[in-house]
Amino acid sequence: MDEVINWLGFYNARGLHSTLDYVSPMTFEKNWLAAQQGEAA
Repeated sequence: MDEVINWLGFYNARGLHSTLDYVSPMTFEKNWLAAQQGEAA
C-alpha cells in the first residue's frame, strides 16, 4: 500500500498529462486555484 501512495505522490507532482496541457496534476491544480483567487479579488 505504501508503494501506491508513493507512486501517486510522484505522479501528481511530476507526471505530465496531455489533457492538462502537459503539466502535472499538482501544477495544474495550483494554477487553477491561483486563477480562481485572482478572479475573486
